[in-house]
Amino acid sequence: MLTADEVLLFLKKTESENIERTRAFDKAEKMGQAICAFANDLADRRTPGYLFLGVENDGRIAGKRIADRELASLGGLKTDGNLLPPPAMAMERFEFPEGDVVVVEVFPSRYPPIRYNGQVWVRVGPRKSIATEDDVHILEERRARYGLRFEEFPCETARLEDLDLDLFRNVYLPRAFAAEIIEEDDRSVEAQLAALRFFDRNKKCPTNLGVILFGRHPEQFIPSAYVQYVKFSGEDRGGDVLREHAFKGPLAKTAAELDTFARTTLSAKRPVLVSAFREETLAPYPEWALRELIFNALIHRDYCIGNAPAKICEYGDSRLEISNPGGLFGLATPDNFPYVSDYRNPLLAESLKVLGYVNKFNRGIAKVRTELRKNGNPQPTFDVNHRTEFRVTVLPNRDGDISANGEISGEINGEINPAIAPNGEINGEINSAIAPSGEINGEINPAIAPSGEITGEIKIKKAIAENPGIKREGLLLKTKIPLRTIDRLLKSLKESGAVEYRGSRKTGGWYPRT
Repeated sequence: MLTADEVLLFLKKTESENIERTRAFDKAEKMGQAICAFANDLADRRTPGYLFLGVENDGRIAGKRIADRELASLGGLKTDGNLLPPPAMAMERFEFPEGDVVVVEVFPSRYPPIRYNGQVWVRVGPRKSIATEDDVHILEERRARYGLRFEEFPCETARLEDLDLDLFRNVYLPRAFAAEIIEEDDRSVEAQLAALRFFDRNKKCPTNLGVILFGRHPEQFIPSAYVQYVKFSGEDRGGDVLREHAFKGPLAKTAAELDTFARTTLSAKRPVLVSAFREETLAPYPEWALRELIFNALIHRDYCIGNAPAKICEYGDSRLEISNPGGLFGLATPDNFPYVSDYRNPLLAESLKVLGYVNKFNRGIAKVRTELRKNGNPQPTFDVNHRTEFRVTVLPNRDGDISANGEISGEINGEINPAIAPNGEINGEINSAIAPSGEINGEINPAIAPSGEITGEIKIKKAIAENPGIKREGLLLKTKIPLRTIDRLLKSLKESGAVEYRGSRKTGGWYPRT
């Protein structure tokens, strides 16, 4: 990134192929087009482009100030899904006496063409414009020179007739381009597919990406290109298989089936008694969160590892696991996940964005956590420590633990409902009439069990001893004790010196104290 002195020096220069100025901080369309043009680097200068915000056309500082909220909004230019594939860029604010200047540094992409809202923008001298067909061809050749991703490799055993061209013409194109652009495009279907990286001109066959999205039977060419759903009766794979289904076919079609499946099956609402006279319909999992996690598995999976598909496994009513071949990729590591994301299949992500199944990049996990919390679910557990698999575990909400306003409580509208608080604890009070056995949320009530033995603490100590580094969500899976009680027991065990927490809040876990 430039220094403050370098910024002042650049402002004295005229606009050129790598410099553009604008006085506004809120012209997202104009900024997106400029970033797209710099990233495409039509002249192949291989140097960064600089977009200066808060600067007049003649290079004078415009005298404007930008708030932190506006600055954060500018940072979303890379992740809002309009720039595809997302280019490498950096941004910094400089505060001068005359006003603020925001500098957006854009690095040339190794995999052009980059598109903004479906259009390729390039820079010719000090001006930017929509790329011509020849411009796009130059950019495509440059991409080939740098090497191909798996998505772009030609699938040499496939032919054009193996693709569902009606799906491409009638579903994908209308979402990718305006009607007038499609009407004026008189190129062959091979040329149209090639321009979008679904067809290889040299080999005259579909690319792997084209087969995955539009192949009538993609699993014939890429055996792992499908999604497997299984529901087991028990809490592990040793239980009976209650239901299973393989989502096969072109992803541009099965994506809609997965979307419907998440909404109508996995997140299907059911009636739950919330008072003596009223029922609420509650979903075990929030639809949006499951949808996001399923499509993340498709976007980030590694199609080069074996023949295993992405999997959705449901274990009775206890948990849901979504997994995909391939661990964290690129810049993403166990230490920085989920705050840093990288894209193993950026072109597939771009295509699913066009089809409407991906909204914004690098913000999905935060929204998943929020949706789960609103629905009354515990937070998800991410297993990111394997090189060949990524897995997320989601636990259902506790029937009746969530009131109409989303707050967890055993009391609704002032009424205590034993059906909602069958564990014997209501707003922190023990109801021995409801828990006559003496065990309440995993603890023994000394008034009912004179021995005073706290079985919840024993369960937790045993789980930690057998699984050093376990997180609280893992303790929930192992002990079946509610999270609220687990937190209380962990605090007690920590104060007594039986256990300790090691590591950061994000990556650490619980260990027996030695």
